[in-house]
Amino acid sequence: MNQKNIKIFVVLLLALMVNMSCVLKEENRESIILDGVQISTRSNMVWNFPVNPSTLEWKTLKSYEDQLLAYNIPEGMITRISTEELLEVCLAYPEWGVINAFNSRRVGLNNMMSHFNGFRELFARDDAAKELIKVYSRLDPLAIGENWTLLQKGEYSFQINCIELLLSHGMMIEKLDAQDIQVLQDEAILKYGQKKQLSDVSLWDLSPTAGLYLSILDRTGDLAKGDTELRSLMLNLMAEDIGVLDRAINIKK
Repeated sequence: MNQKNIKIFVVLLLALMVNMSCVLKEENRESIILDGVQISTRSNMVWNFPVNPSTLEWKTLKSYEDQLLAYNIPEGMITRISTEELLEVCLAYPEWGVINAFNSRRVGLNNMMSHFNGFRELFARDDAAKELIKVYSRLDPLAIGENWTLLQKGEYSFQINCIELLLSHGMMIEKLDAQDIQVLQDEAILKYGQKKQLSDVSLWDLSPTAGLYLSILDRTGDLAKGDTELRSLMLNLMAEDIGVLDRAINIKK
């Protein structure tokens, strides 16, 4: 197996592992609560994806498209959900793992979001970016509980990445005011440093943080247009060289 095929295999395996966690029964999933932020639970959400791989109704769906449609929030409910609740639902969307099946995480992100009306509604909210920043600021990559299972640890780290991916989207970046930009810049630098302290951190975990930081710099005009290496990282939210990631996060330090 050549290097390219190995890379594709690893990406698909990662996507499969994340998706497999969604098959767990709702009643068997433990919640993780950190400083008031609830992670990895769907039991108390306003929309908890009642038709999912653990239900009998799921088995009656004839295609993948039908399965995706079953996840959608009813139109009569979606506009009444608060932005805080809507963000919680979007972060618990069962198909997040598919973003890693693409050569570009941004392409994967846009593909995934196009299938769920919760994301469309979230991106239409004027306060969505501020709500994302609020949750992002309260999460610490190093706050891994000693008694957490491997699944809980993986889901917690992945949730932080998901928030970074959403915040790096152009439509979210455009919602930021000057204060938001400064707060988010500081948080991205902080999170990157915290992630690097983890013994098992990967380039996959660091890339969304560096990509988010570059997306902010692009908005403020501080990212050189001719820097193709960093622009590739910003556009794809992926890099295979720690040197590139470190250079990205140190541009304005």
